[in-house]
Amino acid sequence: MDDDETRRGRRRRLDAGAPGTLAMLVPGAMTVALAFRSGGYFAGATGLAAAAMALLTAVRFTLARKPLVGVNRFLLLAAGAMAMLAGWTLLSADWSGSSARAVPGFAEAVLYGLALFCFGSFPFNPGRTRTMAWGIAGAIVVVCVAALTARLLPGVIHDPSLDGEGRLGYPLTYWNALGILACVGLVLCFHFAAAPRDPWPARVLAAAAVPLVALTLLYTLSRGAIWSAGVALTLYLLLGRPRGALAAVLATGPPTAILIAVATPTKAVSAGYPDLTVAAGRHVAVALALCVLMAAGLRAVLLRLDRRALELRLPTMPPGPALWAPLAAAALACLALAVGLGAPRAIAGKYDEFTNRADAGPAAGDARLLSVRPEARLAFWDAALATFGEHELEGSGAGTFPLGWERHREDEGHIVDAHSLYLETLSDLGLIGLLALLVAVVGILAAFAWRARGPDRALFAALFAAGLAWALHAGADWDWQMPAVTLWLFALGGTALSRPLQRRRRRRRRRRRQGRMWTRVAGVTGCLVLAILPARLAISQVHLESALAAMQRGDCRGARADARAALAALDRRPTPYQVIGYCDLEQGRYRAAATAMAAARRRDPHSATAAYDLAVARAAAGLDPTAAIRAARRLNPSETRTREAVAALTGGDRRRRRAEGRGAALIPPMVGGP
Repeated sequence: MDDDETRRGRRRRLDAGAPGTLAMLVPGAMTVALAFRSGGYFAGATGLAAAAMALLTAVRFTLARKPLVGVNRFLLLAAGAMAMLAGWTLLSADWSGSSARAVPGFAEAVLYGLALFCFGSFPFNPGRTRTMAWGIAGAIVVVCVAALTARLLPGVIHDPSLDGEGRLGYPLTYWNALGILACVGLVLCFHFAAAPRDPWPARVLAAAAVPLVALTLLYTLSRGAIWSAGVALTLYLLLGRPRGALAAVLATGPPTAILIAVATPTKAVSAGYPDLTVAAGRHVAVALALCVLMAAGLRAVLLRLDRRALELRLPTMPPGPALWAPLAAAALACLALAVGLGAPRAIAGKYDEFTNRADAGPAAGDARLLSVRPEARLAFWDAALATFGEHELEGSGAGTFPLGWERHREDEGHIVDAHSLYLETLSDLGLIGLLALLVAVVGILAAFAWRARGPDRALFAALFAAGLAWALHAGADWDWQMPAVTLWLFALGGTALSRPLQRRRRRRRRRRRQGRMWTRVAGVTGCLVLAILPARLAISQVHLESALAAMQRGDCRGARADARAALAALDRRPTPYQVIGYCDLEQGRYRAAATAMAAARRRDPHSATAAYDLAVARAAAGLDPTAAIRAARRLNPSETRTREAVAALTGGDRRRRRAEGRGAALIPPMVGGP
């Protein structure tokens, strides 16, 4: 009896004690880890994160006293939508012919879906949600500190890939991703600075972080993220109405404004390392340190204002026309003022700038912040919609947007993502995939909005504002493929969708134990099954990256060994075969190269690159390349290299084709290949 009571006590603490609280810090820790792995963009990091989340969920099923205590129909709806998205992604390999392209998308859906379900399985507790939000905000601050150190003090953190970059993207390697991550961090830090019931050290530290995160956001020069931050902060103030807002604004506003005014004239915003002197970087770093200390000091001085804000009793809003009539009058006055100031002409001018395809290049330097030029996104979106028109219900297959781009583009250029989560989902997974995605994302935002009606209004208003900023930004960029900027949404969304702990009528002990046992067995088994494919993907990617590095060094023996190890982990990938074929061509083993390239083409039958590589290898081996090169021409009609190869490798005698094939230039496989 004592042993049973002890076990029950331990499991209860897993839900309510320190272990349950520590579990809330996992998303923040994963955000930092993924940020320093290129944001988790490449398949290895995503697969490893998905496998880790599956194992964490399995541990939850194993050790928690009631592993499904927080599950309700709303969480099941959102998690079911993510399960449908993951299954549809994997199933799409059946009609795309390339499971290698579908597996990374499957790993992403598994990662986000399990994060949603795992943290939603805990009973709803605003304290846990707050702890998770603290962890995520702290993780973002850590990333921003590393980013600014690399920018301003390259002697401390220096990566050769940063040389010449005019926009800050380290460590995520993509400035727009770092920008939206900083946007989320800015909203969360400002909320904690304005939360009068939170511990005073948290308010002071959060206020100190605001200038630092804001400068990181500015240095990315990410228009979408900067505009989203303005909208999100305004929305948070309107919906959350935090009592500490005045103190937070007074503490963070002046230091942030001073910092931006000091930093901008040094041209550190748009100047790369060759143009950014060490003195200028140190100048901005000193200004940053002083402004951080100023914000912390001001917030500490204004702590007394929080007490008065908590004692303040706001007047009750009048019902009906007494409330809406003044609001309507104010809205009409603002509209009239906007018309008088020429807002319609400005909007029309910006619309013309956005739709002007003849001038789609990026604006230079700081001027880009007021520019709405789409920077070739219109062409990407046109290709996605054209591909969707060919397969409206099911899409062309997960991960196949680059193939659709090659078929429908009007100019040359290798593009991997459509720069729009929703249009790329339409292109790859059709209406079914988009519906599953929208159910999950809208469900999370609705949960944030619903919780913002309760006593923890300010916290969930901040989460809603940050989530809406992410959802809008994802419509114009590839945030979904960067787990470092997306994982937080599903983890916090799970906590908002869960139900609170309720007392239930006691049932017979035996029946309860049997049901709990089967729940644990099914949950653990399902999690372990879900972990297999992402884990294999992660292992394969590690060997593939080693193979590519060896190939670049000219070590074809090592490249072949690592490529075969990558295939042993996940045989359906074409890129390891391309590595083997490339090395065979370099060493004059033309028949072996043709065999390897044929294996790569079978695993990615709609890839123009795979068809082109096969044609070159067959021609070099003295075999007929006609079918392969014509397939490459059909799949990528705008590629100059392919058009020239069609004329060189077709017709004539075998000796001439062999000479042309051995002299043809190949593009080596890339790390991001399938």
